[in-house]
Amino acid sequence: MKWPVKCLLVAAAVATAGTVNAQQKETIRIDENTPVYVRVDGLPQHVAKQVERAAAKGLDPLKKYVQRTKFIHQLDLVALLMTPEQARIASRDARVRLVKVASVE
Repeated sequence: MKWPVKCLLVAAAVATAGTVNAQQKETIRIDENTPVYVRVDGLPQHVAKQVERAAAKGLDPLKKYVQRTKFIHQLDLVALLMTPEQARIASRDARVRLVKVASVE
């Protein structure tokens, strides 16, 4: 096999592998008894308000909002969510704004 053909095959394999990985859904597992927080500082003000509204309704509405606006606002649910321990540490900085995600009962 000639060199250009090998490069083309390698490029095609890499492109295909990236597509497969991009299609995998990320799973977030949260214990119902553990509070979850969202960090909204650093977001544009109108986006932060929408994230706060969605978080006030619960994790599912927040997840749906992030998925719906993913390409517009470049949000990542995993990057937004914080555990209570992470929130406690982050809250030491006065500039950090945290919102507790409502638990659905």
